[in-house]
Amino acid sequence: MKRAVAAAMLCLLLSGCGRGGDSAASGGLLGRAAGLDESETLLVIDGREIPAWQYLYWLAADCQQLEARCEAAETPLDWAAPLPDGGTYGELVKADALADTALYATVQTWAETYGCTLTAEERAALPERTYPFLTAEQGRVLTETGQAYVKLYALYQKPDSPLAPAEGELELFQRESGLLPAERILIPSNGDRTAAQQQAAALFARLNAAADPSAEFDALLKETGGGVLADEDWTDDLRDAASVLEPGQISGLLETEEGVSILRRLPADSAAVKEAYFDQQLQDAAGHSEIQWTDACAALNSETFWNAVKRGESID
Repeated sequence: MKRAVAAAMLCLLLSGCGRGGDSAASGGLLGRAAGLDESETLLVIDGREIPAWQYLYWLAADCQQLEARCEAAETPLDWAAPLPDGGTYGELVKADALADTALYATVQTWAETYGCTLTAEERAALPERTYPFLTAEQGRVLTETGQAYVKLYALYQKPDSPLAPAEGELELFQRESGLLPAERILIPSNGDRTAAQQQAAALFARLNAAADPSAEFDALLKETGGGVLADEDWTDDLRDAASVLEPGQISGLLETEEGVSILRRLPADSAAVKEAYFDQQLQDAAGHSEIQWTDACAALNSETFWNAVKRGESID
């Protein structure tokens, strides 16, 4: 399951954003494309019976996202192609859809457990939203789940609530998850590590000799084209070095495969850390769900299903 998928999925639930198509006209299409009754139980997650339309909704969404990514990369989509980590694209989207469905079910279960289900008044006040391929009644279930998530998150933010993080948990999560914003001056080795080390040492000497090291760091960022570290730029060594820095503090010289780096720790976005931690708790709970597959779910073919959805056809 993709990182931050909880936030992305629940953004979909809250906004009712569509992937095309008229919900009233296409209601029941997912079931027809899969050859299933949309109301029949397709999965059981932690004892919660999941009707077919819920899993098929996420399966259609993940099929479309995969297809869009391949089109953007100008790469043909071969559903049966083996993946480096094992499995095929067809199996990957089924696994992603299962993870999305489990996450959705976890929100519902938590809402019941922690008293965050919607009241009759809250249900009556819900805005009308449409979702592709779903009936109005099905879409309303998604909207209600999105609002239940809002209530859960509000409870999580209350000190001493049953969902509130214990003392030190957010700080530990921030370190372990790599949510450590930092800027980097990078002197790439470009095949000559000795030269990179010498250049880095000269820059570091400038920092040490400066009356205002922070201002000098800003100047060096401009000179070297450095900036904030992106997620993909972090290594274990860089993360370990950043974790012991205070905001505004500058590291020593750090050697990696790319070259030599100098980091400056930035203040953490506490709101982003809190949200990421809550979503991680949901993902962990969903990932440890007890899931029972029906034969009909196991037999679904992603490629056949998605092609039928796009054509608006039924599987015979």
